[in-house]
Amino acid sequence: MSQSDLVLLHPPSVYDFRQKTILYGPVSDLIPSSSVFEMYPIGFASIAEYLERAGYRVRIVNLAVRMLNDSNFDAGAMLKRLRSPVFGIDLHWLVHAHGAIEVARLVRKYHPEAKIVFGGFSASYYSQELLKYPEIDYVLRGDSTERTL
Repeated sequence: MSQSDLVLLHPPSVYDFRQKTILYGPVSDLIPSSSVFEMYPIGFASIAEYLERAGYRVRIVNLAVRMLNDSNFDAGAMLKRLRSPVFGIDLHWLVHAHGAIEVARLVRKYHPEAKIVFGGFSASYYSQELLKYPEIDYVLRGDSTERTL
């Protein structure tokens, strides 16, 4: 895969949802999403657009939707092929905590020198707790669009 300056990753709510029977909480009728919460935050698009205007190469990878739509999709293999010095993982809603942390572990495993950055509402609120995980290098608190540059 081609080199990116930043790869933005959207995890499923629970990383191994295809292998375990999990009783999920309620999903809103107002949000067109499953219990995997496959819709990535709109902030990904604004961050990508902002950085691309500044000359950076940004890639958005929706792991949740890829895993949901293809039972044979190997997220670990895809993460291993990605090339970037920085990986951003959204933890917008708390329901993504398991998936986001597991994706961070895989990124660290395959790209030990890369910087791993978390962002989103829940990441902002729980920034101190998240920074205790060795896989997480930074947490961007609040609106992260301009802070990514």
